[in-house]
Amino acid sequence: MRRVGLLPLLAVLAALLSGCGGGASGASSSDNASGIVPGDALAFVVVDTDQGSTQFQNAKAIVDKFPIKDRALRSIRQSLAKQGVDLTKLGNSIGPELDIAALKVNGKNYAVGFTKPKDEQAFTAQLDSGTSKAKHEQVDGWTVFSNDQAAIAAVKSRTSNLGDEQAYKDALGTLPSDTIAHAYIAPAAFGQALATSGLGQAAPLDTSKLKWVAAAATADSGAVKVEVHAKGVQAPAAGSSELAGQIPAGSIVALNLVGASKAASGSAAQALQQAQTLLGGIDLQGLVGALGDDTIAYLKPGALIPEVTIASKPADKQRALAAVDGLIKRFAKPASPPSKVTVDGVELTKVDLGPVALFYGTFGDELVVSDNQNAVAELRSKSDRLTDDAVFKEARDGSGMPDSTQGFVYVNLKDGVPAAEALAQLASQKIPAEVDANLKPLRSLLVYGTRDGDVQNVVAYLQTS
Repeated sequence: MRRVGLLPLLAVLAALLSGCGGGASGASSSDNASGIVPGDALAFVVVDTDQGSTQFQNAKAIVDKFPIKDRALRSIRQSLAKQGVDLTKLGNSIGPELDIAALKVNGKNYAVGFTKPKDEQAFTAQLDSGTSKAKHEQVDGWTVFSNDQAAIAAVKSRTSNLGDEQAYKDALGTLPSDTIAHAYIAPAAFGQALATSGLGQAAPLDTSKLKWVAAAATADSGAVKVEVHAKGVQAPAAGSSELAGQIPAGSIVALNLVGASKAASGSAAQALQQAQTLLGGIDLQGLVGALGDDTIAYLKPGALIPEVTIASKPADKQRALAAVDGLIKRFAKPASPPSKVTVDGVELTKVDLGPVALFYGTFGDELVVSDNQNAVAELRSKSDRLTDDAVFKEARDGSGMPDSTQGFVYVNLKDGVPAAEALAQLASQKIPAEVDANLKPLRSLLVYGTRDGDVQNVVAYLQTS
C-alpha cells in the first residue's frame, strides 16, 4: 500500500502525548466521514482528536504515566521539522476527528485522510509545507487529503457511500458508542493481506466466509480496552472451564483453552500440518486432539526459576500421556533415565534435566505436566484460586470477561515484571533503568475470546497502576 498521509497520524500521536490537539467541538460518532467514503473501501478508521473529549483525556492520562512519552514526542517533533512541518500548528489546527480510509483505485492501494479542521487555513498550510506535499480538496465540508490525486478523485466520483452499506452498519453496531478509535475492515482487505503474506489456505483461521471485521479502542479508569469483532470466521463456541477454577492465586501468567481440539480442523489443521513438518514430523494434530477441550497452563514464581504447570482433561488419557511422553523424549536431554515417583498418592514420571526436573502423569480425569513436584496437590487445593486473586479480579471485571469464554490469557505485570528482573539479575543481566521505568506503570493484561452467533469476539484489556 502506498504511504499513508503520515503527518496527521503523527499529529494524533503527538496530541495524545502532549495535549496539543483540536478543541472540544462536540463531534459524535454519527459525524464521521463514512458518508463520503466510497462504499467499496478496504478499511475505514476513526480517531478521536478532540482534546476536550472524555476518551481523549482518559487516553492522555494513561500515556502520561510512561516516561518514554517525552522522548517519543521529541522524536516526532524532530522528524516532522525535518520535513518542514510544525507539529504544534498541525496539532492545533486539526479537527476534533481524524478519519482514514484505505481505497483500491485502478488496482493500486491508497490511503485518504478526512477531517474538519478547527483552522482550515493553518491545517492546509502545514499539508502544503511538507517536503512531500499532500494533495487536498474540500468535499462536502470535509478536508480530504492524500499523497495521490487519484485517491481524492475516487472520493469525489464515488457511486456509493460506505455509511450506507449494511455490512458497515452491522459492524459498527457491535462497537461501543464512545471510543478513542474504531475501525471497519472489509473482507477484500484480508484477501489482499493473505495473498501478500503467502499464507493462503494455511492461515490458522478460516476466513473464506468473512463478512466484516470491526475494532475499537476505549480508555477508562487507567486501562485501555481493545475489542475486535469478526462476522463469518469459523471458530468453536464459548464454554465453561472446570480447570480454570484450579489455577492458583499468585500466578503471574495463566492460560485457559476451551475447545482446542475442535479448533484444530479446516485451515487450522493445515497450519498445524505445516508446523508439524517444520518440527520434524511431531504429531501436533494428535497432540492437540489428545489434550482435550479444557486445558490450562500457568506460571508461578519459584525459589530460583519460575514453576510452570500444564493440565488438561483429555478424552483419551492414555493417548494424551503417550503424546506428551513422545514429545518430551524427542526434545528433552535428561541427566539420567526417567523414573517413577509417587507424589500426593499419584504416580508421576520424573525426567531429570539437571537444573530442573519434569513431572508428568494422570490423576482422576486430568493430565498434568509440571516442573513443580507438588503440582497435583496445588491443582487439588480448594483455596487460593486465581479467581480470588485481587489483580486478576480487577482485570476480569474491568474487561467485562464473562464466565463462558473460548479461553483467556492473563499476565500479572505488577508482580511479573519484578520477577523477570530478579531472574535477569540471577543471570548477571540488568534491565536498563529507562526500560524499568516504563514497565512500572503496567499492572495486568487480559485477553479472551467469546462467540455470539456467527460473530467472533476477541478482547484485550491492559491495566495500569
